[in-house]
Amino acid sequence: MFRAHHPTRSNRAHLGNPSSSAASSPRGLKPNGRPKRARSPCEDEVAFKELHARMLELQHRVRQQMEVLSGLENNILEFYYTHTLRFEPLLEVSSHTHQLAVAVKVGAAAQASAIASTVRGGLPELFADTENTEALTGACDEGDFSSAYGPVPVPSQTVEVPTTMRYYYDSALMRLYREASFQERVLAGQYASEKDRVEEIELCVQRDILEGSLAAQLLVEEEERKALNKLAISLAEVMAKCTADRQSLEVADERIRGIEKAKEACLARKMILETKKQEQMDNAERIKEEVAAFRRCVDDATGELETRRQINRGLEEEIRRRRAAMKRRKKE
Repeated sequence: MFRAHHPTRSNRAHLGNPSSSAASSPRGLKPNGRPKRARSPCEDEVAFKELHARMLELQHRVRQQMEVLSGLENNILEFYYTHTLRFEPLLEVSSHTHQLAVAVKVGAAAQASAIASTVRGGLPELFADTENTEALTGACDEGDFSSAYGPVPVPSQTVEVPTTMRYYYDSALMRLYREASFQERVLAGQYASEKDRVEEIELCVQRDILEGSLAAQLLVEEEERKALNKLAISLAEVMAKCTADRQSLEVADERIRGIEKAKEACLARKMILETKKQEQMDNAERIKEEVAAFRRCVDDATGELETRRQINRGLEEEIRRRRAAMKRRKKE
C-alpha cells in the first residue's frame, strides 16, 4: 500500500518562514553586528525559481499519490464488490442453516424445510454464472458448503466481517487523504510565505535600486534610446535615399545600354555608308557618264517639252479664235 510522505525536516526548515531565522537579529545586520551584503535580484530570482520548481515537483508527487490513492480506492471497491458482496448471500444462508439446526433441535421440522426450500430456490439465481448449482443445492440440503464452493469461513456474527473490512479500508483511505491534505496545506503555506517574501524583495529592489542608484543610468539609457531612435530615423531616411539613388542608377544604366546599342547601330550604318561611298568612288567615271547621258536625256526632254508647249499654245490660240467666231455667229 502506498503512503503519502510528510516533507522532511530539512525541507521544512528550508521552506519555512524566512523571517524566523532573522527574528533574533536586526534587519540588514549579521549576527556579529556587521551589515550583511544585500542579495542581488538575480540570487532572489534564482532562489524563487528553485522554490517554484520544488513546489511544482512536490505538487506533481502529490498528484501522483492522489492517483495512486484513487487506483487503490478503485481496487478496494472492486475487491469489495467482487468478493464481499458475493459471499454475503452464503453468510446469510449459513445463518439460516444455523437457525434450521436450532429449529430441528426444538422440533420445528416444517420451518426448517421451508427455509431449506427457500435457500435451494435462491441459490441458482445468485450463482447463475457457476456450473455447480446442483452441488450447491445439495450442500444446502445437507448443510455443508465446503464441498460445493470450497472452504467458506463462517463467523459467529455475519454482519461484522464486511463492516470491519469496510472500516479498515475506509480508515486507510482517510489516513492517506489526511496525510496528502496535510502535505498540500504545508506546501501551500510555504509557497504563500515565500511568494510574499519575493514580492517584498521585488518592491525593495524597485524602491532602492531602480529609484536610487540606477536613476542616473536610467536617464543615460533614456537619452541613448532617444539618440538611437534618431539614428534609426536618419538611417531609414538614408536607406530610402539610397534606394532612390539605386533606382536612378538603374535607369541611367538602362539609358547607357540603349545609347550603346544605338551607337553600335550607327557604327554599323556608317560602315555600310563608307562601303557604298567607296563603291561610288570606284565607279565615279561610270557615274559621270551616266550623269552626262542623263543630262542629254534631260536636254532632249526639255526641247521636246518646249516644242509641245509651243504646239499647245498654238492650239489654245486656235481654240480661242474658234470660240470667238462661234460667239459672233451666235450673235448674228
